[in-house]
Amino acid sequence: MYTLTLLVVIVVIVVTVTLVVVVVVIVVVPVTAYKCRRPPFNFIDTMEEKNSVIKPTIVIFAVIVIIAIIPFVYWYSRKSAEPQKSFYTQLLEKNNEFAYAEGLLKSNRYDEAASYFRLALEQAEGYKEEGQLKYMIATSDGEGSNPINGIVLLKEVVANKNYTPMIRAYAVQYIGHLLYSYNTSEIKNEVFKDEPYKSFLVEGDYSLALRKLFEYASSFYPLGIPELRIAKWYSAEVLKLTQGGVNDEATESEIEKMKFIIRQKLLNVDKYLLDIAKDEQARHYGAEVLYRKGAVLGELYLADDTSFGDPEETFKKALEFSAIRTGQESSARYYYAVFLAKMYGEKRANDIQKLLNDFYAGDEFSRTNTVKSIKNEKNNSLGLKSDILLLAEIDSNFATFLKTLGWVIK
Repeated sequence: MYTLTLLVVIVVIVVTVTLVVVVVVIVVVPVTAYKCRRPPFNFIDTMEEKNSVIKPTIVIFAVIVIIAIIPFVYWYSRKSAEPQKSFYTQLLEKNNEFAYAEGLLKSNRYDEAASYFRLALEQAEGYKEEGQLKYMIATSDGEGSNPINGIVLLKEVVANKNYTPMIRAYAVQYIGHLLYSYNTSEIKNEVFKDEPYKSFLVEGDYSLALRKLFEYASSFYPLGIPELRIAKWYSAEVLKLTQGGVNDEATESEIEKMKFIIRQKLLNVDKYLLDIAKDEQARHYGAEVLYRKGAVLGELYLADDTSFGDPEETFKKALEFSAIRTGQESSARYYYAVFLAKMYGEKRANDIQKLLNDFYAGDEFSRTNTVKSIKNEKNNSLGLKSDILLLAEIDSNFATFLKTLGWVIK
């Protein structure tokens, strides 16, 4: 910025001086010459003399201006060619506490990370940084030992109209994540105890309440995961109606309306995937987006509609992306196994067992949110109990694993 200002000042000074010189040469000199000339006065001779002065002066002026502008143009072209640092990178470079907290977060030291994010918040410059840092504190609390505190702070981020629409959408998305990962009445009560969240509740239909929550997230910004959570609700309804045995015109019309919504959501998801490929902070969502997309495509496959894409291909990509993140890998394996079990049953038993093996062979997945959610799904609060029991029927080792989590398997 300092270099740009200096160059602009230099250019202005050079151009101003040159203009003064031109005025002097073009106006003052001829007028002086005219006044000093003795009669008889020859007008044509005077004009010719004046032109002989003007033309070289204009050329000199043009050359000086070009010389003055060249450094500015060169600097600007070099500056434009330089890659622009992202908001995340700039924050890492200027806020040491933020950078240190990010390191703690990657080491799963969530409570410590939350403390350092709070220190980083004290140095926040503007609403964008403030919103980002409060979000990071809340997610660290959520993954650590203070999920209730995390929910309170997330709601604060959502409610603040000064924060960016994107960070507000991420805050709602993470509230939904906590509902699924903890899967407890305590978390559920904390989320839905006040407005606007209270208005999302529908008696006897918790899945619809969750859909409304994610629609609230999308009202701020169409992030990939909320869009897929919404699409998943509709794909489940499509499957239910398709397998319901009613083929009248009204039902077909309702199915087509739902499929239209799903297509719109998937288009938003594909755009989101392209966007996060260039964002080092959001890039890690790629695997989750892919396995959730695979789950949506899987239900449409089960409803005899293959036009949306191949779920297995999507699940395989998700596994590739999630190889270094056990939490995402455990979810990708679970959703892929559920699809295979529903679509092929015992015919793909070997593939299903390979996918589920890491759940019970060692403790690699033991601390993941996937296992936490499975453990608390005994009461079918998320409507996923039948899927889990189906896996247990095909893989006896998975059934034994469920028993260690407190499940009663007959």
